[in-house]
Formats: sequence, structure tokens, C-alpha cells
Amino acid sequence: MSSARIRSLHALVRVRKQEVDEARAGMARALAAESAALAELERQLTQIEVERDEAEGDAGRESFRLWLPIAQENVVRAEHVVLRTRNDSMRVREELIQANAAFKAAQTLLEKREEEARVLLARREQAELDDLARRARPFFP
Repeated sequence: MSSARIRSLHALVRVRKQEVDEARAGMARALAAESAALAELERQLTQIEVERDEAEGDAGRESFRLWLPIAQENVVRAEHVVLRTRNDSMRVREELIQANAAFKAAQTLLEKREEEARVLLARREQAELDDLARRARPFFP
């Protein structure tokens, strides 16, 4: 195999490795966003519990009753954000899986081609040695 092809495969492996690195970084960002969304949802739910527990007297309960629909809307919005970030995480996870598969395929192809080149070189060297040995032998009929 020509060294130009092997150099091209090395370049392909580097590109695939960069894609894996970028996908991993994207995965980290997606997981961070998902974690933040879950924390916000938990905060919204906790706020409802705290407000409910702190509502004392008629005025407090009335205030809580008026505030609760707004808080529930906030919870629904937070749940939507959690769903969106989970979907993003799943999409990015799939991109990472595909990037890893492409990297491993390129790496395997490179290793195979390098092995083929080593075998070819060894055969050529052996052929040269055999030719030299034939030339060096005295000719006896």
C-alpha cells in the first residue's frame, strides 16, 4: 500500500478522533443542561411545598391559592425543558456513538493497511535477500 494512502488514513483517523472529542464535549454540555433543567424542576416543586407549608391564616391560604396556578405553570414549563434537554442528550449520545464507530472503523482500516504494508515490505526484503543469496552462490553444474 502506498505511503500516500496510509498518510490519508492517518489524516482520516485524526479527523474522526476530533469528531469524537467534539461529540464528547457536546455530550458533556447536554448532560449539564439536563442536570440544570432537573434542578430547576426540583426547585419549582420545592417552592410549591414551601409556600404551602408557610401559608398560615386565611390571607396566607388565599395568597397561596392565587399563586398556585402560576407555580404550576412554572412546573409545566420546567418539565418541558427537562423533556427537551433529555431529547437533546439522547440525540447527542447517538452522535457520540456514531462518531466512535466511525473513528474505530477508520482506525481498524489504518491498522489493516499498515499491516499489509509491513507484510509487503517484508516480502520485498526477503526477495532481495534471496536474490543476493542466489547471486553470491558459486555456479556448479
